[in-house]
Order: sequence, then C-alpha cells, then structure tokens
Amino acid sequence: MAGSSVIMNYSVTWPKHFQIRQNVDLKPLVYYRIGGPAKYFYQANNVNDLSAILQFCHDSDITPQLIGEGSNILVGDDGVSGLVIHNSAKRISLKGELIEAESGVLMGSLAQWAANRGRSGLEFGVGIPGTVGGSIAGNAGCFGTDISTVLTEADTWIEGEHRTCSQVDFDFSYRKSSLILKHPSAVILKARFDTHPSPGESIRANMRKLSKLRRDSQPADRSAGSIFRNPPNDFAGRLIDAAGLKGIKQGDAQISTQHANFIVNRGRATASDVMQLLNTARTEVESKFGVRLEPEIKFVGEGFGESP
Repeated sequence: MAGSSVIMNYSVTWPKHFQIRQNVDLKPLVYYRIGGPAKYFYQANNVNDLSAILQFCHDSDITPQLIGEGSNILVGDDGVSGLVIHNSAKRISLKGELIEAESGVLMGSLAQWAANRGRSGLEFGVGIPGTVGGSIAGNAGCFGTDISTVLTEADTWIEGEHRTCSQVDFDFSYRKSSLILKHPSAVILKARFDTHPSPGESIRANMRKLSKLRRDSQPADRSAGSIFRNPPNDFAGRLIDAAGLKGIKQGDAQISTQHANFIVNRGRATASDVMQLLNTARTEVESKFGVRLEPEIKFVGEGFGESP
C-alpha cells in the first residue's frame, strides 16, 4: 500500500529555466503537515510551465510526483527521493456558458469565483478541499454530488501526448476514473465546467449552508480527509466506530472522535503514526465485520513504517 510511489534515484542536469530547488520541506504544502522533504522541487505557475516540465520528464525518463493542495495525500517520513512538481496553475475564465479552470485551482475558490459572476452548479466545491485536477482524477464529491456531474471536458497530458477528453472519456465511478486508473501518470491541465445563471446572493447563501454542514460533520484538526472509501451499502466511519476505534491514538495521530473515517494530526504526528492507525482500523474492521476497507488517500514518497 505505502509503496505506491516510485523511488527515484537519478542524476540529471536540470535546464536553468526550470529553477529546480533541492531538499524542499513538503510539510507546509500538504494539509497533514506531515512528511519529509523533496529531493528536487519545481513549482509550475501556469499550464505552460506544467506542460513543459512534464514533457522534459517524459523525454528524460523521469517519473515526477505531482501535488496540488495536498489535501488527500500522506507524505512519507523520508520524503520523496525524486522530483516533486507543485501545481500552482490557477487561472479561471468564462467561456460562454462554460467556466474554464486550470488544474491547480482550489475547488472552493472555483465555487466562489462562479458565485461572484452569478454562475451556479459548482456550489458543492466548498466542501472539497482539493484542486480541480485532483478532484477530476478522483471524482471528488460531497453533499450528494460529484465533479462528474458538472465536467464537460478537460485538457490532459497522457504519456507524452496532449488530449482533450470529454466527460464520458473519463468513465467516472465512485471516487475514481477508469481513464486515470488506466493511465496513472496522466495529468489534468485545465477543465471546463457546465454552469447556469443564478442570482449571486442565492448561490452564496447555499454555499454558506453547505460550508456549515461540512464544519459540523468533519473535524477541524489537520487531516487528509476521508481515509477510506465507503464500502458498498455502508460507511467506513460507521464500521470503524462500531469496531470501538474512535478516539484511539498513536503518537500525535488520532482516529477522530468526531468522525471515525478521519485520522487527524494533533500536533507532531508522523506518517508512521498515521499508517499504524490506518492498519489497525483496516485489520479490526475486517476481523469484526468481514469488510476490507480500501484507502481513499494517496501515499507519496518513502518512510511509512510497516505496511500490510
């Protein structure tokens, strides 16, 4: 499980215009505030930057690790031994009835931008702490809807080629896209969303309501969001709670007392602490209920302690 990222030990001469930095602390860039440094680090400030570094990596046989807002990832305690690309491409524009957003735009920012222009359909974005790109890759959703319901098409970079993929091409299902599963190195560059006109104040009122629902149901402590996908016809949080695990701790990591499908950082938790609680929850739920929970978060880098 924890070995989902590639250990990259390579020697490369980086073109100066990329301004590659070394040994960059990743903690400030991820919600968890957990993890070691990136050996190499590049910040892509727009889609052109992002496309250029991806093409260089492809041509140089380098496998980069892309991160956006870092809301659904756990970085290992030893960090990332290769290149981390921080996606900061955040341009938004209105294209007729469609809103076009670069993949580094936060979903909450996109929802607010749309509301300020009287465009409805993206209000649920206030409940998603991630970026446009990550949300499309994982079909993120909340409040009974998900991003597949508003996406019309996205410009992607897949194995060295630029492709415009329609909503149907992504073959979305619960918290996943078959297209992304087939091409795990694929990157969303920018996307277009279907919206409709509505009074701005009405949109903002709905967003305030949704924001309150999220605050009331999810812990405020540092986390990576829901740890596990919900199994069919049940809820991961319910199963973990029923297994008697709500509130248990490992170091400064804790299964939230508010919502058992969240493992929170109460201060100085390590990736190993989080992984130990994750494994405990998985083992106990399977032992008691015969359900094998599957992680929803992604594991980046190395140094997670023991894994199943």
